[in-house]
Parts: sequence; C-alpha cells; structure tokens
Amino acid sequence: MFQKENLIKRYIFLFLDMLIVALSLGIANIIRFGKLNISEADKDLYLLFLLVELFACVLGNRLFNLDSNIFDRGWFKEFFAVLKSEICIMLAGLFFLYFIKESTTFPRLQMLYFLISYFVLSYLGHQLVKKLIAVYYKNSHSFKQIMLISTSDKVEQIVEKIKTTNNWYFKIAYITLVDRDAKGEEIGGIPVIANVDDMLEESKTRALDGVFINLGYANHGNLKIIDIMHEYQSMGVFVHVNIDALELDVANKKIENLGFFKVVTYSSKLRDPAQMALKRIMDILGGFIGSLFTLILCIFLIPAICIESPGAPIYTSTRVGRNGRHFKMYKFRSMYKDAEARKAELMAQNEMQGAMFKMENDPRITKVGKFIRKTSLDEFPQFFNVLKGDMSLVGTRPPTVDEVEQYQVEQKRRLSVTPGITGLWQATGRSDIVNFEDVVKLDLEYIDNWSIGLDIKLLFMTIGNVFLRKGAK
Repeated sequence: MFQKENLIKRYIFLFLDMLIVALSLGIANIIRFGKLNISEADKDLYLLFLLVELFACVLGNRLFNLDSNIFDRGWFKEFFAVLKSEICIMLAGLFFLYFIKESTTFPRLQMLYFLISYFVLSYLGHQLVKKLIAVYYKNSHSFKQIMLISTSDKVEQIVEKIKTTNNWYFKIAYITLVDRDAKGEEIGGIPVIANVDDMLEESKTRALDGVFINLGYANHGNLKIIDIMHEYQSMGVFVHVNIDALELDVANKKIENLGFFKVVTYSSKLRDPAQMALKRIMDILGGFIGSLFTLILCIFLIPAICIESPGAPIYTSTRVGRNGRHFKMYKFRSMYKDAEARKAELMAQNEMQGAMFKMENDPRITKVGKFIRKTSLDEFPQFFNVLKGDMSLVGTRPPTVDEVEQYQVEQKRRLSVTPGITGLWQATGRSDIVNFEDVVKLDLEYIDNWSIGLDIKLLFMTIGNVFLRKGAK
C-alpha cells in the first residue's frame, strides 16, 4: 500500500543530496574565483571529483540509513543526519585529492566552500522538501484514509502514538471498537463509526484505503482476526496488522522470505545489512594489515619460542564461533607443549567463577610466553582467522568447546555474533574480572548495543591498553 511513499523516502532525498553535491561544487568554484572558472585541463579532475563525491553521498546514505524515519526527524536530529553525510563526503574528497596529488589544482579553500555549501543546502533542502511533500499529500488523493480496529483499553494509546509521529501520507479517519458499541462517539477527535457487528457494512460506504488491526489473538464476537483480514481483502482494502498487539514478547521482528515462504523473523537483535557489510570490510582491511605484521613477528618470535620450548610455535585451539560453529584459532604458543594435559591438575587453582579458566602465575607459561602475553603479541596470528571470516576484529570472546558445554541456555546468546580478537570485556579490564557471569554480561551488552562506532571505539581502547600494557596477563 505504501510502496510509493517508501520510494519517496528512499530516493527523493538521495537524489536531492546528489543534486546538491553537484550544485555545491559549482558554488564553491564561483565563490573561490568570482565566477565559474574550470579550464579545459581541469575538466577531467572536476568530473572525477564529482563522481567520487556522488558515490560517497550514496554510500553514506546507505551506511547510516539516512532515509530512515526522515519525516520524524526534527531540526536537531536532521542536523546530525546531514553531518554524517557531510563526513563521508569530506573524507572521500580528501582521500581522492591526496592520492591523485592534485590539491593545488583544487585548493583547500575551495574544498571548504564546497563542504559549507553542501551542509547548508542539504540541511535546509531536507526541511523544505519534507514540508512540501507533506502539504502535497494532505491536499491530494494520494493521502491514505485508514480505519483503526481496536479495543477500548488500547485505542487511546494507539491514537496518541500515531498523533506523535509525522504521518504525512496517511491519517486515521475512522475507528471501530470490537468490545463495545461506541458508535457516534469520538476518540481523540476521530469518529467511532462501527462495532464488531456492522463494521463491514459501514466500511462499504466510506472512503477507505486500508484498515489497521490492533487486536490480540482472542475472538471478538463472531469474528476472528483472520476472518476480519479476509473480509477486508475481499473488498480490495489493504489490511495492516500490528504484530506487537498479538502479544508476542519479542523485541525485534521483520517480514522476510524463507525460501518460498513469507515469514515473520524474530530475534534478540536484528542487524542492518549495510552496517554488517561495513564491519566485514573493516575486518578484511584490518585482517590483511594485521597478517602482514604477524609475518614480520614470525621472523623474531618463532625462533625464540622454539629455543625455549620444543614444539609447534603456532598454537591451534578448537574454539566455538558464531551460532556454535567450530573453528581452529591461531596464537603464538605461550605455554609448554603439555599445557592442556596439565590443565586438569590445576583446575583447583582456577581464579574464575564459572566456565572459564584463568590462573595468576600459571606454571605452564614459558618465559617468552609471559612477554608475548604481556604485550599481546601472542594474539597476532588471529588476524588470519579474521581474514578467513572465523573471527572479527571486535566481537565476543571465542570460547573453548568445554566452556560451551557448561553454558546455561541464556549464555549461548554470546555465540549469536562472530567472536573477536578484542571486545567490550577485554577493552574494559579483563584482568579484574573473576566471575564468568560478568564476562557474559559485558558480551551481551556489546551484542545489544553494537554499532560500527562502538567497534571503532573498542579498537582504539584496545590499542591504548596494549601500549600501556593494561589488562593482558
């Protein structure tokens, strides 16, 4: 029913921003030189710069979901939305000019004028176009009239909630109450036109584009929800069912396809595909750079490890990854080769409460091992795991198989994301944590609050901890 409106939200403002990018480039040139001054020799440079900035504009729009809830954003939220787009455009422009070494042809002052022009025009343009679209819809046949079907205990809450959003493309024109006869009354200024017995008859003579069903599973009179849906579908009226009203206690849900089947997907946390794609790009770049450093470290660490303690210099351990998949995790070996066999006799000295094992002054650790653990150099081979996709730069701690066997049901949610080289619990004081439940809490906090910004923050915190030698033991 709202396909056209969704296209408007997704593409009108994107096209507007792309137009503003081109316009701002011209304005910056005019301000800088007093007139439009692009020589034949510079045309290709300006064209390439424009294409890069248009691409950055589209990429920023998708990565930050700038088309999401755009009509509900006030002046303050719009400021930060445009600022995110501005940052993408600025970084793309600066990198482009740096790599082609044409900063003299495209002076810094002109770049500044370009960024200022884009921000001002985009910010004001968004506000103006939102108002124009809202005015157009409310005075056109495209404005949708919806009937709310609900119960007395829920109707006022729904009406109030709808009024607090900027419903530029629809309005609740009528109300039907299924649990009592309130015909002739008004709720929030909206007329109640029917009850459960005559709503279908009343609907036949009204200007009605769709119905919004806000009911639980219970039967209402002689009708069930499925009956109401079928009756209105047979009229050619769009039917919208509020999934939350069905009293399914799940926070995140979306409609999608499972093979040939249309399903409602529920999850503790639904991820945006564009954000996840950016996370993987970061992992590939970081994994590649980290792997190069690992190869350099091999030249120095492998001989030192082997001289002190015979055995393979790279330790492989079976760990449990995303959703329970097993993988081989790599580390520079920091213990004697019989460490696993000796673990059982040391379990009585385990300082962790719960599934993990940790021990101060573990006798299984070699002298080289103490050094590489203190400096976190033992973790570097995990960058190869990141490249393979078994791990991420930032995530939850990768548990061992025996740890997972001791998990309680709710603790398995730690495995719902890709494990990381670092994470919230590592970056915030891993040496101080002695209770496995606290590790779980921090991992779940990371899962529930995940964002690209949080990953970047934790990476910087981890780098700082490594240089200050905080946390690692």
